[in-house]
Amino acid sequence: MLPEKYSLLLKELSKKIPPKRLVTDPLKTLAYGTDASFYRLIPKIVVQAHSEKEVIETLKITGKMKIPVTFRASGTSLSGQAITDSVLIVATHSWNNYTILDGGNKIQLQPGIVGARANIFLSPYAKKIGPDPASINSARIGGIAANNASGMCCGTSQNSYNTIADIRIILYDGSILDTSDPYSIEQFKKEHSDIIQNIIKIRDNITSDSLLYERIKRKFKIKNTTGYSLNAFVDYKDPIDILKHLMIGSEGTLGFISHITYHTVTDFKYKACALLIYTTIEQACEAVPLLRESPVSAVELLDRDSIRSVENDPDAPEYFKSLPETVGVLLVDIQANNKEEIQEKESIIRKSVNSIPILQPYKFTSDPKEYNFNWKARKGLLASVGGLRKKGTTCLIEDVAFPVPRLAEACTALKKLFKKYKYQDAVLFGHALEGNLHLVFSQDFSDPKEVKRYADLMDELAVIVVDQFDGSLKAEHGTGRNMAPFVEKEWGEAAYKLMVQIKNTFDPFKLINPGVIINPNPQIHLENLKPLPEAHDLIDKCMECGFCESSCVSEGLTLSPRQRIVVSREIARLKKTGENTQRLKHFLEKSNYNVDETCATDGLCLLACPVGIDTGIFVKALRKEKIRSFEKKNARYIADHFQRTSSFLKTGLSVAYFGQKFLGNHLMSFLSSGIRKLSFDKIPLWNRAMPYPAKKIKLNAVHEGNELKVVYFPSCINRAMGKSEKYPTEEVSLTQKTEELLIRAGYTIIYPENLNSLCCGMPFSSKGYVQESEQKSMELKDALYKASDNGKYPILYDMSPCYYTSHSHFSHKDLPIYDPIKFMLEFVMPKLKVKNPKENATIFPICSVKKLGLMNDLMKLTQLCAKNVNIIQTNCCGFAGDRGFTYPELNQHGQRHLKEQIHTGCSEGYSTSRTCEIGMEEYSDINFKSIFYLIDEVTR
Repeated sequence: MLPEKYSLLLKELSKKIPPKRLVTDPLKTLAYGTDASFYRLIPKIVVQAHSEKEVIETLKITGKMKIPVTFRASGTSLSGQAITDSVLIVATHSWNNYTILDGGNKIQLQPGIVGARANIFLSPYAKKIGPDPASINSARIGGIAANNASGMCCGTSQNSYNTIADIRIILYDGSILDTSDPYSIEQFKKEHSDIIQNIIKIRDNITSDSLLYERIKRKFKIKNTTGYSLNAFVDYKDPIDILKHLMIGSEGTLGFISHITYHTVTDFKYKACALLIYTTIEQACEAVPLLRESPVSAVELLDRDSIRSVENDPDAPEYFKSLPETVGVLLVDIQANNKEEIQEKESIIRKSVNSIPILQPYKFTSDPKEYNFNWKARKGLLASVGGLRKKGTTCLIEDVAFPVPRLAEACTALKKLFKKYKYQDAVLFGHALEGNLHLVFSQDFSDPKEVKRYADLMDELAVIVVDQFDGSLKAEHGTGRNMAPFVEKEWGEAAYKLMVQIKNTFDPFKLINPGVIINPNPQIHLENLKPLPEAHDLIDKCMECGFCESSCVSEGLTLSPRQRIVVSREIARLKKTGENTQRLKHFLEKSNYNVDETCATDGLCLLACPVGIDTGIFVKALRKEKIRSFEKKNARYIADHFQRTSSFLKTGLSVAYFGQKFLGNHLMSFLSSGIRKLSFDKIPLWNRAMPYPAKKIKLNAVHEGNELKVVYFPSCINRAMGKSEKYPTEEVSLTQKTEELLIRAGYTIIYPENLNSLCCGMPFSSKGYVQESEQKSMELKDALYKASDNGKYPILYDMSPCYYTSHSHFSHKDLPIYDPIKFMLEFVMPKLKVKNPKENATIFPICSVKKLGLMNDLMKLTQLCAKNVNIIQTNCCGFAGDRGFTYPELNQHGQRHLKEQIHTGCSEGYSTSRTCEIGMEEYSDINFKSIFYLIDEVTR
């Protein structure tokens, strides 16, 4: 039950915002209210705002009722600035508009756009946004700007503060200021003269205090996100310019950013990096000021513990293991628009650090494997500590900065600090050019003694950073709740009073993200600590960072991988404590649909997860636990009589085909929807892209007598499903098309024995039937061994998901199985001549292709067939095997941005999975089919 004032608020909000976007369900308020920090507050109401108007209405109503609000985008922030126990306004999925300005020199972005997507928009212009946080593939523009997030290459010169062109903000009273609009500025000055006058007053106070003025200038020569951006009062005179820059790094405490315009920066074509290894970390730090004066794009510092955490990586050089304990390593990166400039920059860099002795020779490399490993070693440090920590502990990432000339001293002091408080797993690394160091270590918050140890560490850390080195307690992760008690210590009384004045100016009723940055509670950093109970071996290492969310098809429909884990942990906690049986019952009931049934189990979250968690595998494990005895028997029967099951599927397709033919799409869709409703959604939903049954395959060898031989394994899906309504009348099913291509390339085609009984096992594993999946996988393996003469001939799969399943299930070193993309690229295309390449081709790389690392191969294959290639950027299509029929809302949600990605005039798209093609066709209005059809068309 909501408290009375929140019930009244909900009633008022419902008049302005659709009730389905006002979330009060306890499971979802917990899930949506969790961020990447180690704090936990659960919102009473989550408002999924879709427009400025809805944000304004929410602020007006909550303001009138004196109820606090907090703004939120991706929630990848680390310091507790995106959580609340009141009202959470989420601005994500309907905040994705952008405009390229001035030939790519500027870009206007709404807050819901993921940072990496902004760079994709800018890539045709060889430009990118300046900020490059490690979370750029997940963090959204609203959070990047509000936290002044920086990163490895942007330093301070290219962060949001220094690259902002204009901003549009909504203030506490619902009023709007757009700094790109002169009329908006004039109206704001008239209606909010009090804010303008306060800004001027603070500016004048700072400029008249020479000590404070110089202190502000000095403190922002290194990275600093502690408190508000007081440098705005030093760098600018005009109050609008000051206000614009003050919003950067304000962490949602001064207003809501509805869009921001950035000056873009050059995205260089050529890149190279080197590992400079010094005997001591002090020597490495001595090189940093010299490198700062040279043409480097990034310099990352790694200590011996950092190297140790990655030295067993298969791609790591052998010498990593023999480096001395005192070693200091600098990862130096250079970028340019041509190779000659790269060489010139390398020469300058070598000369700049030549005076400092180095442990061993170094080289700058542009080799993709070496270059990517060097950066993987740096970026993977979070995973190294996070993945090895004890269950139930939190992975903390503290973030400080020091004057660069004193970086070596600071490193020594921090190492002594960790040793004093026995943080044995602590790793030290950072952005050396800006004096920025990250401290990664594990912390147990379930034990009061451990909390006290952390409190003592933080107190002493503040003394070291502030009193000893006059550095920044937060360099790029934001103040949040984590460092709020220490803001005055770092800045001093005079500066802190000005910050309080800034907060009061923009939030006079203290309703906008209260408790963040400005907080009088000296213990707030030790309160509301997030519980991390053990829940399951597959997910216990999760740091709840949210990196997975931008990869998840169900995020925004039900839950993301992070949110599934949050809910599962809460269920585990409630079971253990027994404190609230009603809440536990509710979570168990709601989790069936939200955690289990709408998870596509596509595994794309694994690619983004710093600690290598595949939440899809976890959900499959949950499904396995819930299997009832009669369901187990049914699955076993289907596995043992698979040919009969396949025949039943073809019969069903035949019935649907005749229904579609005689009733038409509209009536067929209407009847199908009605039957599904009557069955309480138990009967799968027919859609207009449902294929016709495939023709029976003649299983004798095809085109016999050729020296070239291939074993062709048509998936059970393609053996059952033929072409769909939109295929040309004269077109044939995929199995026939594959035969045509292989014959044209000069192959004899061999089919495995008992083909119609064979399956890769994926339909079973996706539903949790592990034993049956393994049974079918091994049956297939044996049949392929026999058909290929014990691995003598290559084996072609015609669907990437089936290949991926076999690739995962059994060893194939002596069994040469091939994904359709790889086989066509390596074995077929070299034997065919492209006679009539298409002008344009649209392709969709399915989940398996991404997990197998075949994106480049798919691109190469398509470029052989078409002059221009358009790649659909959707993650998973949401069809997820058969879930597009049983949970069609998942497919619909996954395809919500598909049509806008289809270029004008495009009538066909290509993929490597029949079920995905069905889902894509349903929501694109174009015909999606196997890429084999494209190859056939251009080589015919």
